[in-house]
Amino acid sequence: MATVSVLNAIKDFIADKVSPGIRLQMSNDNNVDEYQLLNPNVFVGWIPPKGYLPEGMESAIPCLIVGLDSGAEDTEDGQYDIRIPVAVYSPGLHASDESGEVDYTPDLQGYIDLLNIIDRTVAALSKNLIITDAGTIQKPIKWGMYDEQPYPYWYGWITFTLVTRGYPESEIARKFL
Repeated sequence: MATVSVLNAIKDFIADKVSPGIRLQMSNDNNVDEYQLLNPNVFVGWIPPKGYLPEGMESAIPCLIVGLDSGAEDTEDGQYDIRIPVAVYSPGLHASDESGEVDYTPDLQGYIDLLNIIDRTVAALSKNLIITDAGTIQKPIKWGMYDEQPYPYWYGWITFTLVTRGYPESEIARKFL
């Protein structure tokens, strides 16, 4: 199966089974007083650079990014080592004082938000080990957090191997092998 097809099938699965069930704070580096919740975006490969978001999308984060760590092919199976980075935004508590200055108090809620979306994604993958049009998830499913967290953003990851049918060998190759 083509790698891009596998990644798109996983993206569609997450967009259907995970994203609608959780709402997280939209990133807004210009004004944290503007507080809006939205379902996480799901991308393949990378977060789109600023200025190149799909039409109608105000912010890329919160998001899950379906990507490929590596792949392998043998005579029967194709294996795809999938990595799903997860990004959330949480500046903490903020309140304006009498002068209009905004005081920020990091509350580590972003840590909790990140773990919640990771847990929901792992649960959905574990309950549905067969991803339609892609293949079968092989356990274990692993997850964790990146060592450095660039406040007010929080980043984690999920990894697993997906197995699918390998590319068929040609008739002539089978005769000589």
